[in-house]
Amino acid sequence: MIKYPSFLVIFLILIVGISLYQIKFSINENEIALRTIKAKIDDAKSDIDILNAELSYLKRPERIEKIALNKLELKEILPTDIWNIKDLVEATKSINERVAK
Repeated sequence: MIKYPSFLVIFLILIVGISLYQIKFSINENEIALRTIKAKIDDAKSDIDILNAELSYLKRPERIEKIALNKLELKEILPTDIWNIKDLVEATKSINERVAK
């Protein structure tokens, strides 16, 4: 017959063995989840790199200028189109004086 202390030792060994198996199993599951998350992060980083390259291609000044001239029918800015703020203030003063009279 197994004595009481021997039974306790066998029971503790069994509990520790089962606990270690459960810990190992959960660690394996967490490692698998970590690998899948890292793979998703790497995919997202490569997608971001591709999008940044496309954005820099689309932001080229030559391309934007061509679209502005051809599609939007804008014209280039001439030196006569640039006004001084003082001229605008004087122009509004003269317009206000004419309206007041």
